[in-house]
Amino acid sequence: MPPATYKLQKSTRARRAVHDMRSALRRQLQRAVDDHEFTVYYQPKFHLASGDLQGVEALLRWRTRAGAWIPPSAFTPILERTGMIEEVGSWVFERAAIDSAYWRRNGRSVVRVAVNVSPIQLRQRDFLSSILAISGSCSAQGTGLDIELTESIAMPDSDALIKVLNDLSAANVAVALDDFGTGYSSLSLLVKLPVRQLKIDRSFIRQLGKSRKAVAVVEAIIRLARELGMKTIAEGIETADQRDRLRALGCDIGQGFYFGRAMSREDLLASLQSIRPQA
Repeated sequence: MPPATYKLQKSTRARRAVHDMRSALRRQLQRAVDDHEFTVYYQPKFHLASGDLQGVEALLRWRTRAGAWIPPSAFTPILERTGMIEEVGSWVFERAAIDSAYWRRNGRSVVRVAVNVSPIQLRQRDFLSSILAISGSCSAQGTGLDIELTESIAMPDSDALIKVLNDLSAANVAVALDDFGTGYSSLSLLVKLPVRQLKIDRSFIRQLGKSRKAVAVVEAIIRLARELGMKTIAEGIETADQRDRLRALGCDIGQGFYFGRAMSREDLLASLQSIRPQA
């Protein structure tokens, strides 16, 4: 067999294998939706200066019937490609409201719950009305709802998108720009969109104490946010040294394994007394 033909057949087999694997995962995802295999875990966020709990980030998790945990990076793109993200994303918001009520009934309030939003969700016709309804429910419980977007979501400069986000902001749903500095980093976004928080990507946090450039980037983001009247959130904090460096640079809020891993609503409730970091 000629080498070119062999390579072509090998490439075809590889593509077919990838396609089969994705099809199987897609079928599993549909079963997961139907059988309620998804759950929501929460990672706490703390004010770096005071150590006070500022809220939590809601994180979608999938545990199969066989007990295997599937990482979000494996299933989120498929949820988006198949459109299932609309159903699952709406469920996450509803779950966040239910869990907020659960914490409050048990004598604890987590203040704010942040939920990641896909660009497909933003284009849903009823997205705004449904989120405003859920947000109103959370506000009545004494907590608040926030959304987190990646920079790439907002790149298509859409008046409709800006209106949706402005309406959410007016209803006290804070908008955070996630993974800031790793995507387009368009400064025009910060002018046009009602962003209240910039999340500094963990790739920069890991380099604190190792790279002067990383420190300079983090410091620049913090200064920019402050000048624009925004808060900064550092994600992926794993050590006290990272926390101290960020606090010295003036970062407002931090989250990561140093403060607490993502956990179920019951575990979060049980841990609220113990997860506060040492000053």
